[in-house]
Amino acid sequence: MLRIFASTCIGALAAELADFEDEGLQLLQVAAKKHQGNNSHYAWSRGDGYCAYWGDTHTVQDYSGGRLPDPQQYGLFDLANSKDGRFKAQLYQCSAWHNPGIGWINAMAYDIDGTRVVILPPVMPIRQNNGPVYIRANDIEYTSAQLPFTIPNTNIEIRAHKPPYGFHIVTDGFDARIEMMTNTHPYTYVDTGIRLSPDNLPDTSENSFCSKGPSATPVADDGMDSDWSSSLFTNADHIRICDYCENYNSRSGAVRHLKCSKPPPAPPVPPAKVECDKNECSWAHSQQLCSSLQGNDVLYNDCLFDFCLECDDDAAIQFVAEDEDENPDPICVAGAPKCAPDEVCNEAVKMNTLTVTQNNLGGVGPDDGAEEIRYSNAAVINGRTVDLVLTTDGVFKTHKASKNGNSGAFGLLNVKCGTSVTVNMKVVDSENQQPVVLDKVALTWYDMDEGKKEKGRATVTTCGSTGAIISENTELTVKREGDCSSATSSVAGTGKDNPTSPHNLDSVQIARAVTLPFEGVSEWSSTLSLAKGYKGRNFLFALEPSVACGLNRGEA
Repeated sequence: MLRIFASTCIGALAAELADFEDEGLQLLQVAAKKHQGNNSHYAWSRGDGYCAYWGDTHTVQDYSGGRLPDPQQYGLFDLANSKDGRFKAQLYQCSAWHNPGIGWINAMAYDIDGTRVVILPPVMPIRQNNGPVYIRANDIEYTSAQLPFTIPNTNIEIRAHKPPYGFHIVTDGFDARIEMMTNTHPYTYVDTGIRLSPDNLPDTSENSFCSKGPSATPVADDGMDSDWSSSLFTNADHIRICDYCENYNSRSGAVRHLKCSKPPPAPPVPPAKVECDKNECSWAHSQQLCSSLQGNDVLYNDCLFDFCLECDDDAAIQFVAEDEDENPDPICVAGAPKCAPDEVCNEAVKMNTLTVTQNNLGGVGPDDGAEEIRYSNAAVINGRTVDLVLTTDGVFKTHKASKNGNSGAFGLLNVKCGTSVTVNMKVVDSENQQPVVLDKVALTWYDMDEGKKEKGRATVTTCGSTGAIISENTELTVKREGDCSSATSSVAGTGKDNPTSPHNLDSVQIARAVTLPFEGVSEWSSTLSLAKGYKGRNFLFALEPSVACGLNRGEA
């Protein structure tokens, strides 16, 4: 039968262990001070697999009679890792209070087939030179007064050795021996040696003192930004170790040789997880149900909390559905040759319709002169000011010509119910009136609703766009046929739900809008149609990628 055989003796472990939570295994980062002599790390190995690393690290003992230079570094070290990965041992080394060049082990940790056994220094300010050994195994506290005992749900037995301070760790499946001893010095330190079967020794490349050669190094670099995630100690363990290293060396007349940097406090447990734990709900399941909201911390946590209150899947599903309705994302209409909402939002040229200098589209007025609507100083493109000019080739029937032109930041066209009109939009240089080609531009039509009983149902048909972008909560019926997209209203609206800015739409307003992106154009057209109804209706537009940018992001 193969066994791991361990014996441990510690001189001043007479304090209760601190309560802790095993959160993240964050490891203490130590401002290490290397020995001014030989900085190499040495181990000694016989052919039978025996190796040693002694806690009073003036030397590393060679049983053939010699002594090797010791590592003399402070911090966390791997002691041994079996080749099959089932056995790991680590030690933590502090500086001695009376000599800044001497290191000593003040904590050990073992992992045996997933069972964690940890030996820690006393909780400060206690500094008892002799007393019971405190052992924690899988988060259960024991003392040497309870020996022997078997760790629950394992075959690992802790037996007394060299009373009152020592013990063995014994289990099936390994042939290893660990010895930890202390002497009568007034400061606590431990010695250790390990025996592993020859066919289970670490390779020489392993980061371990029990490798066959003088190449072992600390688990983490000495620097303050080291990654200590491989520690077998918990975050609370490292705080305790650091406290002991600092406080023991602060005794009267002593000089502190080592300053520890304690790890940051663990983040607070999310209230939703507390609720899940209290109600015995699955925290992992709640995260899966609410995963689509992870981009918004407030909504995500609210969704988690709704589930954890009663462990109710429907609560989270309903929350996600309501969020999709209140905070919808942009989506592409099927059949578009190219549709990339983020690209359209970030790269489309934006133009304004604030300055109307001519208003006589189709010759209906209210101005005389050129039969166009001209928005002057609509944008600056490559250092040149451009105008946006609207014209129509057919008959334009309007119910109230005085409304044409703009309404705030929107362009506005008033069309008589039961008619249609094709509107051409062209970008020209303000000085020479020559067409100006835009790499990317986006036209958005807003407030596409209708009257009661489908009176004045509105449709916009646009050809030549690279696609059509709508909100995932859209009220519009949108189709793509060839290179033309059509969007038709489906819900009755009132003046109270009209948008006031293309940059600040609510969920209802974005549901009644469609963005049509173009590339490499100087002009484009849309056909506006109204079903029979009462009087006329307004069509609002802007050269803004509003729907592509999503709710309340039109200014992005």
